[in-house]
Amino acid sequence: MPKAPRIESALFGSFIIDGRKYESDVVVSWNGEVKDRPKSHEFTNAELNSILMSDPEVVIIGTGHSGVLKVAHGAEVTARLGGVEMVVKSTPQAVQEYHKFARLGKRVVAVLHSTC
Repeated sequence: MPKAPRIESALFGSFIIDGRKYESDVVVSWNGEVKDRPKSHEFTNAELNSILMSDPEVVIIGTGHSGVLKVAHGAEVTARLGGVEMVVKSTPQAVQEYHKFARLGKRVVAVLHSTC
């Protein structure tokens, strides 16, 4: 199994992941991928469906440092129906959850809002 990226810091407006700085929202995946995410204050059902194609066991949504990112209505139900656990927390807490599940060897994807 590929090595999950390590999120070294999650400061307001930026992340350091495996030694590289990202100054945008990101999607960090158990399969080693780190992708920029278009800046948005909504996590949509279409975005969830795209993530579910990578066969995660857990999807973690980091709603920002103040919790501004909103999760689309029905997204948690959609994930659950697909057998995927969804965790929604502020970005600093979401990073902790991501590392917890990665240490357990779970196929985890984190969608992290970098600002508010």
